[in-house]
Amino acid sequence: MKGRIKMQLLFLVIKRIELVDEIMRSLAQAGIRGGTVIDSVGMAKSISTMDNLPMIGVLRSILSGEDAAQKGKTIFVAVADDQVDVARKAITDVTGDLSQPNAGVLFGVPISFAEGVN
Repeated sequence: MKGRIKMQLLFLVIKRIELVDEIMRSLAQAGIRGGTVIDSVGMAKSISTMDNLPMIGVLRSILSGEDAAQKGKTIFVAVADDQVDVARKAITDVTGDLSQPNAGVLFGVPISFAEGVN
């Protein structure tokens, strides 16, 4: 059995879909391969047409700063633990400071196993 490489699955959820191609290019230039992009919808969009949920008015007021019509993208990519910082930098070089409101969310989840990943 070959030695195991510890990996993480990085997720970036972003509303600024115009940055997606540039983010993917930045990841590729940093040596990160195999990312996937999917359409995503935030909570504001999901509940915007629901009237039968308890507390819906409260949720709408909490989420009032979000554009309910706007869809986003979720990028996910599996990286070796020693590539996490490189991938994070490649992403934030394009997105800027993710701590700003509505800038996006980036997080990593440990991978317990992977098949078909080189």
